[in-house]
Amino acid sequence: MANIAQHDLSRPRTPGVSQGPSALPDPAHAVPAVGWAAATDAGRSRTHNEDCWRACPEAGVFVLADGMGGYNAGEVASAIAADTVVESLAGALPGAPGEQAAAGLVRALERANGAILACAARRPECLGMGTTIAVVVLAGHTAALAHVGDSRVYLHRAGELVRLTRDHSLGQAMVDAGLAGEGAGRGPALRGVLTRALGVGPVADPDVAVLSVRDGDRLLLCSDGLTDLVSDETIGGLLGWGERADATARRLIDAALDAGGLDNVTALVVDVGAVTPER
Repeated sequence: MANIAQHDLSRPRTPGVSQGPSALPDPAHAVPAVGWAAATDAGRSRTHNEDCWRACPEAGVFVLADGMGGYNAGEVASAIAADTVVESLAGALPGAPGEQAAAGLVRALERANGAILACAARRPECLGMGTTIAVVVLAGHTAALAHVGDSRVYLHRAGELVRLTRDHSLGQAMVDAGLAGEGAGRGPALRGVLTRALGVGPVADPDVAVLSVRDGDRLLLCSDGLTDLVSDETIGGLLGWGERADATARRLIDAALDAGGLDNVTALVVDVGAVTPER
């Protein structure tokens, strides 16, 4: 069963490159104008990239998935999940109010979960594959977001960084139980030990949230290849430096590579409002 929450951000807490603009009208529930960019890299230790991202700015839909399951299978799972979610949402939700978009997100993730399981049943080489996923849907000044696994969504607003998702991982469970400090859950011994993922069970079980956004907000969807190696403080600094979305996405990737690049790494930056900041 999905867990749905409302975020009150009136007092935020600090806790290859592709790009494109969208400039649509912004009435109460229309898709807002956004600037966006994505960058991804296989990293310094991997021979192929199992991360996958998709952007459908005209529908306000942005997706990031981080596959798992070995050679080929992980990238199959992440691509199935990302494509299924976009196909499910792009035609059905443009301009939908937040709660309606949240319900649509749950349906889309359940459909993606089923598609991964069906593919694995048809293809023995894909047995055991799965993926994390993080999705944002923008409508007016509302964002609905959902995630499964340890891919994250952040909000940068007025110099403050807020993590909008909580990892579905053994490390985070230990932190929540008071058995480890906040930073310990991302250490090498616990890295990648997930408690939820798409494709590993009969239900998707996403966490879903709805929050208000405003012009000037910057959202980041990213894989654990970034957050395992780069601190929230550094991520917040790069998001707030004032560069365009494409340059910011590339700097985030470079920061992970400079820290060792132990995993595939992907950053999808979304700027709410018609103008993307320039430096």
